[in-house]
Parts: sequence; structure tokens; C-alpha cells
Amino acid sequence: MSSAGSAANAAAAAKFWDYFQQQKEEINALAARNKQDASQRIRELDSSLREAFIYLPPYDQKRLGKDLDELRAQHHQQRVSSKLQGFKFKSAAAKPNNALATASSSVAAAISEQQPSSEGSNAPALQHSAGSSHKFAGISDSWIVADMTSVLGNEGSSSSPTDCELRDITNSIVDLRQISHSLRALNCHRIQSSIIICGPFAGSVTVRDSNTCVLVLGARQFRLENSQRVDVYLHCTSHPIIEKSSSIRFAPYPAELRTPRIEQEFGTSQLGLQPNSFDKVDDFNWLKRQASPNWSLQQASALPLANVWLLLDDASRPREKLAQAMLPVLRE
Repeated sequence: MSSAGSAANAAAAAKFWDYFQQQKEEINALAARNKQDASQRIRELDSSLREAFIYLPPYDQKRLGKDLDELRAQHHQQRVSSKLQGFKFKSAAAKPNNALATASSSVAAAISEQQPSSEGSNAPALQHSAGSSHKFAGISDSWIVADMTSVLGNEGSSSSPTDCELRDITNSIVDLRQISHSLRALNCHRIQSSIIICGPFAGSVTVRDSNTCVLVLGARQFRLENSQRVDVYLHCTSHPIIEKSSSIRFAPYPAELRTPRIEQEFGTSQLGLQPNSFDKVDDFNWLKRQASPNWSLQQASALPLANVWLLLDDASRPREKLAQAMLPVLRE
């Protein structure tokens, strides 16, 4: 039986390899004509690849994953080049949630409501393009609460899911719970000494090149690359993946943050209807039978921030004091 199973897996892997190469060629050809359709095809190929992990050998998983990352990066660069030639997007700082208490002067200055920056301004900002993607970049010493108005302008709503990118975030708290239902993917790059909080959505999360941070996430897929000292509070319906990472701790999505609205989103996204696989981590750099030394499981109540989640939405607690309490204890 095992021999027959191995042969079947090998045949399926070979068939998928050919399929993957064909899709790459078609996407590259399509990108020149319709970049939006090419983006959709890349997302579909990513989903197909993750589904194929059940029978692909580790080497093929890593090789095809790298090929897909390169394809995604190439396509992204083409989109950026095209936009720079023909368009200029508005930039605006994310608006704070006024129901929460005020922040310290330094934090308030970073997150207070601002008019769109004038041409030539290089202040850290949220860049948005309705129906395309949201981007928070170059943020430090700030408490950001994203809402639909801040990411979509005065429209305040969107009929189609979109991507969100966090890049170069340092010593900050970024709360995406109010927009998580609108996401299809969350991509994080270079998150340092920060806390990222997101509600559940039926898509994927990728985190790269990050250090000493806390992530609260609910998604179908989760991947962490080239990162150290990260606490991940996770609800994930597939096996989380880590690669070239160490000192990673996994715990379930905090019960304190599962408010009625978040519970509703768990139902809408159908994540709540499937088992949480946060504890079934695949380490692509550890192929031995023994447990990987690069990650561990923790009870959510045992991690440093267990006692402060309820304070996030407490209007009587100034953000200054909350930030002072939360950020220094990221990895106690």
C-alpha cells in the first residue's frame, strides 16, 4: 500500500510540476495585456500550490514556492512601473478610531487625521487604490487604527476584496480589525518591535524579514519567512508554514478579541466552521522526524500580552499608557 501511495504521489507531483510551468508561461504572456487578470491567475496558482503540498515532496514545495514568489515580484514591479508612468495615487495617514482614548503627543502626531499630503511630501502614509491594494509603509512610534474610510477615502466601502501591505513598521501598533473583512491577502515586510492585529478573512497572510513582534491573525493560509522572535496568535485552516525563521511561538487567536463582530466575521469567512490548525506547523528548514527547534506552542494565556487584549477597546485607557505597557513586553 505504501509503495502504491508513493508512486501515486510521485505521479501527481510530476503532473503538477508541468501544470505549474504552463501556468507561469500563460501568466507572463497575460501580464502584458491584462495585469488585473494576471494578478488573479497568480492568486489562483498560489492556492493550487498550497493544495498540492499534501503530495509534493519538500524540495518541490520550496522550489515552486520560490518560483511563485519571483513571479509575484516580477508582476508587482511591472504594475508599479506602469502606474508610475500613468498615475499618481493619493496618500493620507490612516485615521484613528475616535472612540478610543487619545495618544501621547508623539503618537498623536503620527496618527492624527490629516489632509492628503501635498506633492513632494515624503511623510509616512497609507497609499490606497480602490479595488487594488492598501499599503501602510514607513511607520514608527505610532498607533494606527485602519477603517474603511481611511483606506478607501470618502467611499468608505468596497464590493470586492483587496490586498493589504504593511512595510517597514517599527515600534508601532497597527489594528486592521475594522477592514479585515474586506481583505483577500495581507503581506507584511520588515515589521520590527510592533504589534499587528487583524480579524478573520478568507485569504492568505505572508510575513517576511520581521523581528520581535506580535501577530494576531485569522486566515486560511499563513507563511512566515526569514523572521525571528515572533509570537503568532493564529486561527488558520491550513498548516502554517515557516521558513528560515527561529524562536517563533504559536498560540490560538485570543478569546478576549473574539467580540460578537469578530465572531460574525469568523462565520462569514467560514474560518470558524473549520478546525484551527495553528499547532500543525510545517518548518521547511527542518525535515527530520524530531520536532523542529525553531517554533513552539504556547497557551495564549501564558504569553506576555494575555492580560491586555481587553484594554485595546477601552476608551478610558489612554493609548499612551497602553503602548507603554504593550510594546516593551513583546518577548518577555
